[in-house]
Amino acid sequence: MSWRAKLGMFVLTPQEQRTIAFIVLALVLGLATQHYRRTHSHPPASPDEMTEATASISPSPSPAR
Repeated sequence: MSWRAKLGMFVLTPQEQRTIAFIVLALVLGLATQHYRRTHSHPPASPDEMTEATASISPSPSPAR
């Protein structure tokens, strides 16, 4: 039995080919997104930095009337 005859059982319809291509594309995009997020992540801010950032954002008190 030749290798072409053995591969005959993997003949797919065009709709099946599109489905498999979509699944493979989704997996590749998921892995690419995961890699991007791991390599471009920002370290979490320390509590001191968070209070300083909050203090600089808070509105100034309104003038007394």
